[in-house]
Amino acid sequence: MTHLLAAEGPNGWLLPADINEVYWGTVSFLILAALFLWKGLPKLKEAMAARSEGIRDDLAAAERAEHEAAASRAEQEAQFADADGEAERIVADARDRAAVLKTDLMKRAEADVTASKQRARAEIEASRTQVLAELRSEVAQRTVRAAEAVAVENLDDTAKNDLIEQYIQQVGARS
Repeated sequence: MTHLLAAEGPNGWLLPADINEVYWGTVSFLILAALFLWKGLPKLKEAMAARSEGIRDDLAAAERAEHEAAASRAEQEAQFADADGEAERIVADARDRAAVLKTDLMKRAEADVTASKQRARAEIEASRTQVLAELRSEVAQRTVRAAEAVAVENLDDTAKNDLIEQYIQQVGARS
């Protein structure tokens, strides 16, 4: 090593030519290093502590945000689960209403059919009664005409008078 230092100039290859420069440079360095240690190092430590505190605060805030996000996510998942349950309840309610509506419609249809049957029976009975009455009337008229024709031809005046007398007595007995 001494060969490297002594290779160039009077003070060697690494040292400058004037040794006083080395001394003054060393003293200046030591003064600046002491000044830095005395004034700069506390400021540097303070800045590093503030930075560490800021990072710590940021981590705590991030952790709080993560917990809040997890809570919000759990709340939303609960709401979604409630929404699924609510949707199922709504569908079940709609099915129940549809079943009730179907039952009501069936009852109404059956009641309408029953009422229609009753009206048809009543109309049939009324028509039947009317036809029978008309038939009786027609038969009675024809019977009367036939009886008149037979009676007119077969009855003489005394027989007719006897029949009229009997009829008057029957009507009088009824009154």
